Amino acid sequence: MTAALLLLAVAVALWVPGSAVAGERVRRVTAPGPPATGAGEAPAAGTRRRWLLAGTAGLATGLLLGGGVGACAAVVVTGVGERLLRTATPDRDAEERAVLLRELPVACELLAACLGAGLPLAGALAAVAGVVPGPLGRRLHGVAALHRMGAAPRRAWADQPAELGGLARVLVRSGESGAAAVPALHALAGETRSAARTQAQAAVQRAGVWVLAPLGLCFLPAFVCLGVVPLVLGIAGDVFG
Repeated sequence: MTAALLLLAVAVALWVPGSAVAGERVRRVTAPGPPATGAGEAPAAGTRRRWLLAGTAGLATGLLLGGGVGACAAVVVTGVGERLLRTATPDRDAEERAVLLRELPVACELLAACLGAGLPLAGALAAVAGVVPGPLGRRLHGVAALHRMGAAPRRAWADQPAELGGLARVLVRSGESGAAAVPALHALAGETRSAARTQAQAAVQRAGVWVLAPLGLCFLPAFVCLGVVPLVLGIAGDVFG
């Protein structure tokens, strides 16, 4: 029993998302050098870790219950736990895309200000990259470095994500045809803010529906018991009585 409780406590402690994040930070700090495994091995390591945690929780549950019931419960807990861990794993690509969309309007306006002040495109990109935080700043810094090395505008923006497609089209068109980029950058900033506002309003409406759903689930049984069941029983009494 003590061993089962200990295993269950360890599984629960490792199951918490904050513990996973803290463990990842500790490994990064204490690592003596760059990781030996490649990027392709990261998903496999995450899968092994999920099954290890789920299996630990299932084993602890089986030891606590014991017998055939414990064995069945261990299998169920392992399967359900692995599924929960898989769905709870944060999507870093989605987070990066959200950050890019959030910071894009500010970056467009800063680029418009720099280009309007007479800075060349590479200098404007480098200046904005040093101000904008997160992945957008790193990507703009890479594009600026390619521009400084003499890369064509289309080649400099070739490897950027779809969230920066509008910015890439504006600057590539400006670099290839000489079109004015400042008005297009201001328009792009306004369109991006409008799209983000629309998405936020849709998310708020969905949240309102989900907030009212538990209230409806609470009132529905009461309505059935107090309104529908007496009416049905009264009709049945009149018909069969």
